[in-house]
Amino acid sequence: MTMISNRDQVTYGEVAGYYHSNKILFGIKYLKNWFLEQLASSCPVPSWRSKLHRMRGVNIANNVYVGYNVVFDRLHPELITIEEYAEIGDRSILSAHSRGSLTTRNAYPRTTAPIKIGRGVCINPGCIITQGVTIGDNSIIGTGSVVSRDISPNSVALGFPVRVIKKLNIEEDSK
Repeated sequence: MTMISNRDQVTYGEVAGYYHSNKILFGIKYLKNWFLEQLASSCPVPSWRSKLHRMRGVNIANNVYVGYNVVFDRLHPELITIEEYAEIGDRSILSAHSRGSLTTRNAYPRTTAPIKIGRGVCINPGCIITQGVTIGDNSIIGTGSVVSRDISPNSVALGFPVRVIKKLNIEEDSK
């Protein structure tokens, strides 16, 4: 009995090749990220969850809350930036890449783009944030929303696909 089928070997080799990586080094990096993600997902202390995700390469500022079972891109965690005082709700997914199947690569090529979560953003549980999205400072994303386009600062947005339903009147404290 083999652990990896021929189809899995083709996919693994194709992914490692796409990222211009040695298959062994790619596998080690992926396993390290997977292991740290598993630890972070169930860690009882929020600051430790943030630290474990930082160790994976996610750019997380200070005073950021990361909920349980949050999935940050497993191949490109370094493309995700979360500014201070942001909150990422339980079971949210932030994916900085897309990939079609091996048979659809010509029509739907593999792409990557950064994700930026602004200062003071609240992403409620169960949200999906796709590649190339910027969520402006002090915005709120409703539970279960799918964010596939930029959200302007000081907005309340929700739905599938997400849409802005309200602008917030937020006055910044003067320094």
